[in-house]
Amino acid sequence: MMNILKHTPALGARTLGAISASLAFAGGALAAEEGGGGGMPQLDPSSFPSQIFWLVVSFAILFLLMWKVALPRVGEVIEQRQQKVSADLDRAEKLKAEVEQISADYEKLLSDARSEANEEIRKVEASIKTSQEKKLHNHDTQIAVMISEAEERIASARKAAMEEIRDVATDAAMSAVEKLIGQSPDKKAVTKAVETAAKGA
Repeated sequence: MMNILKHTPALGARTLGAISASLAFAGGALAAEEGGGGGMPQLDPSSFPSQIFWLVVSFAILFLLMWKVALPRVGEVIEQRQQKVSADLDRAEKLKAEVEQISADYEKLLSDARSEANEEIRKVEASIKTSQEKKLHNHDTQIAVMISEAEERIASARKAAMEEIRDVATDAAMSAVEKLIGQSPDKKAVTKAVETAAKGA
């Protein structure tokens, strides 16, 4: 009982107040029984046994009330609060574990997302590099073809120009020889002479 009174000081104070009131009531009852007289009846030695009797009876009644009614209720309230506190603590531990699990899952998802993003970036970079290399190869091939075609056109134009020059030179040589000797020279001989001179040049 003392442990419960320590946990409930207000209840202990009310108990002491009730005991004091009971003592006052018992004293009043004794005074009424004595029927007057001079002085305070509580101080009359002849009334001490009656006062002690009523004190013991009042204390026993209050003790029984506290023991059978008040203290069990107080114990139930304390037990209910303790159970509620324990349930709240258990719930808090569960929530903490759930939060930690959610945090771990979030970190794992974030790490997986980063890994996937890095992998996608590497794939895109590799694809771009391959595409660029392919385009460069195609451009090199096209340039090589264009250069070859240009060289062929240059060679063809050069050949045509040489033929035109040879014809002009042959005509000029025949005209010059004809003016020098007074008759038309052999065209084949002049043409051969021009070709020989062109090869030598």
